[in-house]
Amino acid sequence: MIERYSQYQADLAVTERNMLCPEDCDAPGCQLSEVIVEVNLFDLIRLSLALNTPVSSLFLNHCHFGFQKYELNPRYLRLLIKLEKPCHFLQKSRCKVQGSKPLNCVLFPEYHQIIDLIPELAKRPVFNRFPCLKSEIAVSNERSKALKKLKKMNNREEALSCYFLLGIPSFIIDSKPVAEQLKRSILKSKSFTVRDYDRLLKEELKTTGLFDGIMDKVALLDTRQQMESFFSQLQDKALIRSLLEKMAKPEIVFKLDGNRLKPMKRHLQRPEIIFM
Repeated sequence: MIERYSQYQADLAVTERNMLCPEDCDAPGCQLSEVIVEVNLFDLIRLSLALNTPVSSLFLNHCHFGFQKYELNPRYLRLLIKLEKPCHFLQKSRCKVQGSKPLNCVLFPEYHQIIDLIPELAKRPVFNRFPCLKSEIAVSNERSKALKKLKKMNNREEALSCYFLLGIPSFIIDSKPVAEQLKRSILKSKSFTVRDYDRLLKEELKTTGLFDGIMDKVALLDTRQQMESFFSQLQDKALIRSLLEKMAKPEIVFKLDGNRLKPMKRHLQRPEIIFM
């Protein structure tokens, strides 16, 4: 199933693909930590098979847990798996895993053109270095259909990955209780990066036991049998439907209360933007 599913995605990824990275592009999206590239366990499995490298090794050496501000309310943060920056798969200014790179990399920037987000992205200072955003990107109807299918597949993969690791399809926390400590840390530091923010917030969350056992779960996917079992869950329509509904409209937000996470009922909408 894995090869058939992955080949279908690979075929979609190259459907009427006419866009090429400009020659003068120095791959800012692959280098800047401010540009978040979310990956999921299915991305890592595809890379694992292509590179003959254990999933757990890829997770440890190429990724880290991080946070993304929730689009509709910056007080809330979504926990996600981020690709390390600069990306370790970057060779000079080109990707050396082009045929098996994470789906979010495949989708950018054409999918953002389809949903009319390019003008908004272009206004953000971090995207000033992106030559591909300087003018409108031509996307054919067939290409648009293919990218929309990939986006739907990616949503399912992200929801199932988070559910596999944390028991919930979208893990969102209220950042207010730890905001003051982070501000104090920022004031003490002359330079403060996105990675520093992730690190400090993760230190606060470690005491809750949130990350206990995560690597044990990831290591399960080092075997072919467990990979197949994990992929088979994508065919469970009832499970995937439920996870997608809860991911799109989260009803639970976690608040740090001492050394435990307290679940609270909230109603939020998931942002459409992939790169922040």
